[in-house]
Amino acid sequence: MSSPSDPAASSRRDSGSVPLPSSWSRYGLTATQYQELMQQALFVLVRTGPAVPEATIAELAESAGHEPSHQLFQDTELLYDECLRFALSQLWPAADVVSADSVSSAVPADAIRTLFRELFRCGRNNPQALRFIVSENLFDSAQLSRRHVPLDDSPMMLQLDRILMRGHDVGAFRAGISAEDVYVLMLSLCSFPVSMGSTFHKLYGMNATDASNTAGLEALATDAVLAFLTTPMPTSQGSSYTHSSLSLAVGPSVAATLYSREQSPAPLSRGVVSSSSDANTDYSATDLYRHE
Repeated sequence: MSSPSDPAASSRRDSGSVPLPSSWSRYGLTATQYQELMQQALFVLVRTGPAVPEATIAELAESAGHEPSHQLFQDTELLYDECLRFALSQLWPAADVVSADSVSSAVPADAIRTLFRELFRCGRNNPQALRFIVSENLFDSAQLSRRHVPLDDSPMMLQLDRILMRGHDVGAFRAGISAEDVYVLMLSLCSFPVSMGSTFHKLYGMNATDASNTAGLEALATDAVLAFLTTPMPTSQGSSYTHSSLSLAVGPSVAATLYSREQSPAPLSRGVVSSSSDANTDYSATDLYRHE
């Protein structure tokens, strides 16, 4: 079970049923006020990025019921960063779903099914949060590789790692798959309705928002993840399909970072990078995924 000093767990307890990042309490707002402000800000900043016009900020402050002098409105870069932290937290399954007790008592395949269904529904119920995250990855508005923008890890990663270890121990899952591999697949499938939904609808007539397709996509995605884990297909990539690239932003192992935090919790532990203007980016000059 999550440590009492785990900042992410503390945030979920303080904010009720809605997961919030550990930074939410910095701004003199109640959890409800913070959530309402962030929900409204997502709609605005997903289009403007951090460069929000003053008139728009004034309208946002009035709509959210706060003074324009509040620190989040005075520093739009800070507001954007907080929106990103909030958006990421909206993809965290509820604490009772990711608790170690429920994970340890379930058959590994059932634990994965439960965890992924909850993640998929988080994405379905928070499309604006997904849009914000997709937009950030497209336009690099936060310049994550060049700025100190601390982010909270999803508590789901640690539980994924635990489930995989149990699955490997009992022979339920094939070897050579890491928690990061599974999370890549899960997030990609969860993002489809937002990242490709409208064009796929136009091309092939499949509306991802129809009730039948919503249920079908959830079942399709869940079965795909379980098939990936249980197939007898041999692997040749070592202990994982994916590997952390050494950089200023990320350490050598996400799982190791998460396990270390249980012993010595540290809030906002991800994305601790140099804030100097000449900090190295994570992408090489020839990398197709670098941001211009």
